[in-house]
Amino acid sequence: MPASPAKASSALIVTTPSDREIMLTRVFDAPRRLVFEAWTKPDHLVHWFGQFGWTLPVCTVDLRVGGAWRFVMRGPASQEVGMRGVYQEITPYERLVSRESFDDYPGESLNTMTFVENGGKTTLTTRVLYPSKETRDAVIGMGMERGAGECHDRLAKHLRTMAAAESTGPELVITRVFDAPRDLVFECWTKAEHLQHWQGAPRGFTVTANEADIRPGGFFRICMRSPEGVDHWLEGGYRQIVSPERLVLTHSWLDPDKKPLSQTLLTITLAERDGKTELTLRQTGFTSVESRDGHRYGWSSALDVLQDYLADAARSIVVTRVFDAPRNLVFETWTDPRHIGRWYGPRGFTLTTHEMDVRPGGVWRFDMHGPDGVDYPNKITYLEIAKPERLVYDHGDQGTPGYFRTTVTFAEEGGKTKLTLQNVFPSAEDRNTVVKKYNAIEGANQTLDRLGEQLGTMQELVTTRVFDAPLELVFKAWTDPERLKRWWGPKGFTNPVCEVDVRPGGAIRIHMQAPDGNVYPMTGVFQEIVELERLVFTSSALDQNGEPLFEVMNTVTFAAEGGKTKLTVRASVTKAKGGAAQHLAGMQQGWSLSLDRLATEVEA
Repeated sequence: MPASPAKASSALIVTTPSDREIMLTRVFDAPRRLVFEAWTKPDHLVHWFGQFGWTLPVCTVDLRVGGAWRFVMRGPASQEVGMRGVYQEITPYERLVSRESFDDYPGESLNTMTFVENGGKTTLTTRVLYPSKETRDAVIGMGMERGAGECHDRLAKHLRTMAAAESTGPELVITRVFDAPRDLVFECWTKAEHLQHWQGAPRGFTVTANEADIRPGGFFRICMRSPEGVDHWLEGGYRQIVSPERLVLTHSWLDPDKKPLSQTLLTITLAERDGKTELTLRQTGFTSVESRDGHRYGWSSALDVLQDYLADAARSIVVTRVFDAPRNLVFETWTDPRHIGRWYGPRGFTLTTHEMDVRPGGVWRFDMHGPDGVDYPNKITYLEIAKPERLVYDHGDQGTPGYFRTTVTFAEEGGKTKLTLQNVFPSAEDRNTVVKKYNAIEGANQTLDRLGEQLGTMQELVTTRVFDAPLELVFKAWTDPERLKRWWGPKGFTNPVCEVDVRPGGAIRIHMQAPDGNVYPMTGVFQEIVELERLVFTSSALDQNGEPLFEVMNTVTFAAEGGKTKLTVRASVTKAKGGAAQHLAGMQQGWSLSLDRLATEVEA
């Protein structure tokens, strides 16, 4: 510590057990768990580390063997002293060993701290080993004893604050070690694509409603339904998020009127332990021991669910995307061979389907043609089809190289579709192999990019034609039912019913009859009419029961160009239901063929 003119604390005992050592001993009126946390957690260190009047504007701690820590202290005159170190040994709540050096002082020390608890108090012993007696003596000569005394006095005061915060009611502490990297465990608490699989709910409970803004100051509200069908609502707010170390949030159950009951404070801390992750859950503020014990059961069960999920997550690739398209349309684009061949696979790949039988037990066989000219045979076996919510299928055969299981979920979000793609491999090693060798995560993202582009072509069509005919004639061909019936629809189709009430709110009713005799009814409503300039109308293809399969908003604009007419059609899908995809797939070709017939009509 830097020198201080203040008198050293009498509570700190400083000795020199050897020519190269200084030993500091202090007894604190606090359990060693709190003392250890005060030394290892930045949110505590910033409150006490340094002399009186000094602050700690820089405080980073990577609490793992080989992890580095870095402190910069700032004095009353804005002077700064920096120090750093690397952890050599960590035994939680018992022992810390680290190397330490100062930015502006020579030499490095090896510091060994031991925490011994007796009767609720903790004896902290810090043994500092220097490279030479000269270095040790120089440190003593700079007033280290006084600076260290003040620092330990500040620590004692902060420990009283920590103990007071925990004395507000019974406390729940659960520690669990997960065989998963710390980054992944942290994401399971903060990323929607992981949270949806466990959500902090006990085993057997389902989450029926969830909204969350996961950021400091953000809010969450969840409804968990018990196996007996009883709904339990809770809410809270995020106070602190430090990736991948710590999460602090409030937690309140709601009464039947959705009003919050008593509030508790939940702190999740994550520490790396030889490639595994030690999670400590601390919840304070309970009104009774019974409440605390009930939460112990709930959290223990929820952490069991998290452990099961992590076992899968470590061998999974999960990609989530929100598409501005109806869920039925996204589902059909994934299951209709007329669509899937247009987008499935990373950029540069094309696809040939040999068979596609989308039913439980059905098989999809296809070849992917790579940009390098190599063909890649593929086989998918469908296990579960829950239209339009969920698909589960095996890619390849179990026990063969390259096998994995895919689950695709489709969730409605305000007229859009949230799609989650999860590929689960036999082992974490298999997953890591395809990530490194085949760049599988980027490939999955490119595939979903292409799906989005395909949905865009199905959702909106823009086409422009120039007709060698005057503007008045082209506009009349759209608004005169006798003329409209002669060109509406592809070549070979007729329109035995063609009724248009050309006014805002007016109805459109057309029956297109194919050469084979099948009739395709369509209805619509005019939204806007600007003579010789613009027509805006809806159109809907009807199913066999007369119900709309989808709705398209059409905007047709007319512009005179030197005696000719430039016409632009913009058709945007606004609604779609199951079975719509096959009709939407032909929208572009249908408009193209219709406009060919319109050209014949007006240019004759």
